[in-house]
Amino acid sequence: MLLFLAQQAPQIDRASEYDWWYIGLGVGFTIVVVVVILVATILTLAQRIGQQARTAIGAVGELRVATSPVWELQKANGSITAIWKAAESARGVLGGLKR
Repeated sequence: MLLFLAQQAPQIDRASEYDWWYIGLGVGFTIVVVVVILVATILTLAQRIGQQARTAIGAVGELRVATSPVWELQKANGSITAIWKAAESARGVLGGLKR
């Protein structure tokens, strides 16, 4: 008799009660996956930028060594200008003695 009553009782569909839980879990999982992908991409790009920065720092050191003669040229130009002015002054003095 109990079995008969259990079979006749209205069936409760509990699956529909949990639909929103499944949807929420699916959305949460999707968000977590997207965040993990974004963080992995950011870390990969940061590593590349770090490697390129180390390469650039090494190149700057080489560039400094290669361009140091340019600064010596500036000092030489200053010395040449001073010699030129002294020569012009001497020429003026020597030219004044001839008169």
